[in-house]
Amino acid sequence: MARDAYHPFEYDVALSFAPEDRDVAERFAELLIAKEIRVLSEEYEADKLGGGDFVTYVAELYRTKAWCCMLFISQHYPLKKWTEAERTSAQEHALRDAAEYILPLRLDETDVPGVTETPGYRDLRQGSPESIVDWLEGKLAEIKDRSRPPSGSHDLRSGNVPLKRQGSDDK
Repeated sequence: MARDAYHPFEYDVALSFAPEDRDVAERFAELLIAKEIRVLSEEYEADKLGGGDFVTYVAELYRTKAWCCMLFISQHYPLKKWTEAERTSAQEHALRDAAEYILPLRLDETDVPGVTETPGYRDLRQGSPESIVDWLEGKLAEIKDRSRPPSGSHDLRSGNVPLKRQGSDDK
């Protein structure tokens, strides 16, 4: 899908996970893709890497290419340099954008300070992958709707709204 003013990102959701949680993340990716939600995962981007710096490339993807980022939080997640780079990039994006960007999905009891307390937090142990994907689909619609400019009829700069002049009588 080409990017434009209403679709400024190449992907709808970026998935960040530890290698040990790949099966869970792949299940989510399949469910998301089935709903025509565009998924960023290093697995789907591997063909574009070439001989470049993989960490720099992926950090840039997670910082600039998706509407939101789902972090698959588990005991393995905070231990990996890879997920740390993805999480740091996602946090940089979140600092620039007021909309919810980081959506943590807890797979076990592990806490990642500053992440698992965010508003978009979900716990896989309290819902099915399908219910979480349905929730994410709704969350994406909210995020995209908040990010759209006002319609032309409400944009005073467009000239579409007649201005009432002081002292004029429209009766």
